Amino acid sequence: MKRTVKGTKTVVAALAVALAVTGCAGGTNNAGNESASNQGDATTESPVLTNPKDFKFDPPVNVSTGIRWSAQGENEFKEGETIEDNFHTRWMRDSMGINLSFDFVVPNLEDYETKLRLMMAGNQKLPDVFTSKVEMVSDMISADKIQPLDEYIDQYLSDNLKAIYEKYPDVLYPVTRDGKIYGLPNLYAMDEGTVMWVREDWLQNLNLEAPTTIDELTEVLRAFTEDDPDGNNQDDTLGMAVSLKEGPYNWMSTADGLVGAFGNHMPSKYIWEYWNPDENGELVYNAIQPSVKQFLAQMRDWMSKGYIDPEAGIKDAGKASEIAASGQAGIIFGPPWMDGYPLGGVEGFKAYPLPSGPDGQQARAEKTMVRDYLIFNKDFKNVDAIFGYINKIYAAYFGEEDPHFDESLRHGWMEGYDYVTHEGKVYRSNFAEHGVPSEKWPKPGDDTVTYGLTLPFLNGIVPFQSDAAFQKFLDNPDAEPANMAEISVSKAKPRMLEAGLVRISQNENTIVNYFNGPPTKTMVSKGELLIKLMTESYLKIIYGNEPIDYFDTFVQEWKKNGGDEITKEVNEWYKSVTQ
Repeated sequence: MKRTVKGTKTVVAALAVALAVTGCAGGTNNAGNESASNQGDATTESPVLTNPKDFKFDPPVNVSTGIRWSAQGENEFKEGETIEDNFHTRWMRDSMGINLSFDFVVPNLEDYETKLRLMMAGNQKLPDVFTSKVEMVSDMISADKIQPLDEYIDQYLSDNLKAIYEKYPDVLYPVTRDGKIYGLPNLYAMDEGTVMWVREDWLQNLNLEAPTTIDELTEVLRAFTEDDPDGNNQDDTLGMAVSLKEGPYNWMSTADGLVGAFGNHMPSKYIWEYWNPDENGELVYNAIQPSVKQFLAQMRDWMSKGYIDPEAGIKDAGKASEIAASGQAGIIFGPPWMDGYPLGGVEGFKAYPLPSGPDGQQARAEKTMVRDYLIFNKDFKNVDAIFGYINKIYAAYFGEEDPHFDESLRHGWMEGYDYVTHEGKVYRSNFAEHGVPSEKWPKPGDDTVTYGLTLPFLNGIVPFQSDAAFQKFLDNPDAEPANMAEISVSKAKPRMLEAGLVRISQNENTIVNYFNGPPTKTMVSKGELLIKLMTESYLKIIYGNEPIDYFDTFVQEWKKNGGDEITKEVNEWYKSVTQ
């Protein structure tokens, strides 16, 4: 299935209306938080309008937020810096006149959502600006806790960012209510699509070619299992490492590229994924479609012959990958970044395109495009300041042609943190190798350390923007990055760049989820039960505990135990946003 956007014409038209609303909102009158009301008269005094590239609020504006964050290692910050006070928060204050404070910092999503819900229940003041998953955004709209953003979008948001929303209008569906937009989406780079990792050295040892079809894959799996591909005269290899504990689709050690060989439907461990239209335009739940039965039959065959890990049904993605990382399995499916983890210590793996099925079908799952949404307390007045900041962050990804591009972000987030300059050149790693004096390294004495950045609001990422950079840096590792997206790609090793090009070559062969609204009523009450029914039924078939036709029994059980009601609710939502 080629990637398509549902209801494109309808939503683009709606967005165009929203962006064309006349009048201004939230303009700052240079008196801190004493700003014009959200529906007040237009003010052209906001520095975001008068000087979008180098605006600064004077006196500064105060902005509070809440964030989920936990340290990932001892080198998270330079000594003396914290998530609340670091080079980026100081840059916001000194460069733009935005004083950022943190109402709370919690380590995970569960604690974060609990904190916000307790604040709502106690009628406490919410942070001025914060991110939230779609379900909570919906609840906050209903509770009148957050403000619509249409006029701010029209007045302050960069044209490049507006164009992204017009290109992918479905990202605004979940936060649109009664024609008004209540949130800005935090987007993913969409650079994690599944490729097939194969032990190239094993292929050479057995005089085999990389498989291009399911039939060819079957023969390679057999040979990798039975023909001593590592040449150690021991029966200690498997064809494929895969995780089936939570269904076929996973963040790595996945089987989505195999499901896609049989049809355009993808089972997921979440009840809200995957739904896509049938021939009548009605959304159908992918996990119960006939093509999945074919996939299960194929996995059953491989399992019975010992070609795949016999513990696939009890291993999560990380545990399943250990078999490939230890040199025991010759094939594993997952994203290009697996070059670093978990395959970094195995030289033999190479990325190949996904195999095609009996009818030439070839597809992978496409993950959701939205991580969460940035929303604004209904009483917060300085929305223009945050929009100006967001424009700068995104301009760093769009590059110098963007009118909001800040020259200080040309080479990275901050010199001495994620890059250094020496003798007129920019370096982002291997400082000693390039002759950079130790005192200029981000962490003097250790040239392996650089300091990244946890952005408090939107991450600046543009879907698929980094794709063009994979070939650029494969051709010339020393090429100069043109924007933040290219800076990220420039750090990749050749094998990952090659894997990225394989992924890019199959970007059109994707299975997309068409439901991105909040979980429906029956999803909340019955979803966990139905997902358990799916995973248990699949594994019974794959392990031979039930016949292949047991899939039909599963489908009937799924429907009568809440599935039919969920299907009705999903289509009611779908019609509400596309008609």
